[in-house]
Amino acid sequence: MTTKRVENYLGKEGILSAQLAGFEYRRQQMDMADAVEKAFDSGRHLIVEAGTGTGKSLAYLIPAILWAVENNKKVVISTYTKTLQHQILNHDIPFLRDKLGINFRYALCMGNENYLSLRRLKRSAQAGLFTRGGEENQWEEIFNWADETETGYRNDLAFEVLPRVWEEVGRQKDLCLGKNCETHSSCFYFKARKKWFGAHLLVVNHHLFFANAANSGAVLPAFDAVVFDEAQNLEEAATQFLGLEISNANLFYFMDRLHNPRTNRGLLARIDHESVPHLRKLALSARQAVDAFFNHLLEEYGKDNRVLRFYKPPALDNGVYAPLETLRQGLKSLEAGLRAEEDRVDVSAAAERCFEFNNTLSAILNQNMRGYVYWIEIAQRKRFPRVVLRGVPIHVAEELHKQVFDKVERVVMTSATLTTAAGFEFVKERIGFRPDEELSLDAPFDYPRQALLYIADDLAEPSSETGAYAESIADRCRELVAVSGGRTFILFTSYALLNQVYEKLDGLQFPFPLIRQGDMPTGRMIKKFKEKPSVIFGTNSFWQGVDIPGDALRSVIITKLPFDVPKEPLTEARIEELRQQNIDPFRHYQIPRAIIQLKQGFGRLIRKKTDTGVVSILDSRMRRRGYGKQFIASLPPCPVTTRLDEVRDFFAANDGTMTVTAR
Repeated sequence: MTTKRVENYLGKEGILSAQLAGFEYRRQQMDMADAVEKAFDSGRHLIVEAGTGTGKSLAYLIPAILWAVENNKKVVISTYTKTLQHQILNHDIPFLRDKLGINFRYALCMGNENYLSLRRLKRSAQAGLFTRGGEENQWEEIFNWADETETGYRNDLAFEVLPRVWEEVGRQKDLCLGKNCETHSSCFYFKARKKWFGAHLLVVNHHLFFANAANSGAVLPAFDAVVFDEAQNLEEAATQFLGLEISNANLFYFMDRLHNPRTNRGLLARIDHESVPHLRKLALSARQAVDAFFNHLLEEYGKDNRVLRFYKPPALDNGVYAPLETLRQGLKSLEAGLRAEEDRVDVSAAAERCFEFNNTLSAILNQNMRGYVYWIEIAQRKRFPRVVLRGVPIHVAEELHKQVFDKVERVVMTSATLTTAAGFEFVKERIGFRPDEELSLDAPFDYPRQALLYIADDLAEPSSETGAYAESIADRCRELVAVSGGRTFILFTSYALLNQVYEKLDGLQFPFPLIRQGDMPTGRMIKKFKEKPSVIFGTNSFWQGVDIPGDALRSVIITKLPFDVPKEPLTEARIEELRQQNIDPFRHYQIPRAIIQLKQGFGRLIRKKTDTGVVSILDSRMRRRGYGKQFIASLPPCPVTTRLDEVRDFFAANDGTMTVTAR
């Protein structure tokens, strides 16, 4: 039976209220913390939707810390976005360590590939691997950074490291010498793991969590409870992790690192052994087979940008298998004849990669995995078209239930967007979660006063995505951006429409910057946006995980309801499966998915009690189609208008916003 320990911290007379002048008691936060505390104490599963502004991270962190410390247990906190992970690590946890008066330990858990390998860094210096100026400069900066960094985290570098450079100096599990490594005592990864085993809280991302589940718990220390924040993304994260993928770019990169005949560099250039010349010939044969295979794919399916589903195993000759298998056997023979352990580990890892490539390619071409959907993606690139073959599970509910929810006694699932039609049925069904308790909490905001929802009912429906449609969207965005004086997110569901609207507005000479996703890193986009009134043009990653409270963001424009593309292979396969079960896929899958995404987009706007602003939806189906009422009912309660003059009046009434006219 719980003693409501969290009330001592988050209650009206609690520690945080007494110590912090600006602390606001929130009933919703207290209710959530109480429910999480009960779930931990009684060993139960809980699902909580906590609206934006609830303060849900503190509502689960405080009971998690109290329970873990009192019982000497470990709790995993798993997030989807780096933004939330950074907030927890750099703000929430330091704040709680300072205010709770409890001595607890925590650790960030990252995949091993995120850590610098001191041994491989040293070896790269001896090998002289980098011939291009940019690569050489980055390598020198990393070499200097290695003496200064305490973590060795890739993300702690002051620049965006090139993948090719990190590939040579980052840790790779299959290249690790373990205790036989000369740098083992100073190894960043093993020092980090030591902290993991002594921590009460382990902060991870969903991908690493599933990597641990797939490896029978060998990645993370044993833990006793897990909190999944941003839980609306669990299905997507699990699908990605369980999927198969192989591309011409990855295979060519592997072949280059093994032996590049043009530069005469690579692993087989560094090793001195009598069998190496023969192995170089085998590597060259494998390279030619890879080249021929992907050229055949391009001849068969075209070189234009496209995504094409394989409804049945494609009639393709796998000319890659035999050369790669011969190369693998040659590498294993070479491994047995080498004396230096470093060389043996490198050669063994290369042989294993040959084995993995062959397994993946065979599984996709033969469609070996039941319940998977398979497709090919072709994308134009400067040097050569990128060709990717994929296979992913159509549903993950059964696997998640068996591998996660059945094995962990205490599970908390939370997000600001988990319900559709006021219930959790959709998300529970999609991920196989069967909670003991469900809790839906509204946001502590006065939405009727703070927000306005504008729906453009006079525009063409998105099905007519012609030049005229993009023109009308751009014109309405221009009017709305002018009314809000910048300070706007424009959210898209496709890069194609984003670029069309951006190009049209970019020529209008607004007196504030237009910032397009892809032109600069996300962090720089947000920094620039906060510095002066601006407009961000963003796709998926800006619908969620971005937190900009205050006057910098006053307007969110959603150009189109975020339905998944029906012909996208995974969506199409899920629709087919539901139809086979006599379930209406539009009603039971497509609409709920879009509602959750729309709620995420809406949630970008109001982040605290003093925020005000307008969410505009430029999709006339909200008014013209019957399902539009479901979308409106799922959003926070606020006034709805179809008139632009009421949008102008709202801004004028709330802060006297100056209307800016584009020249």
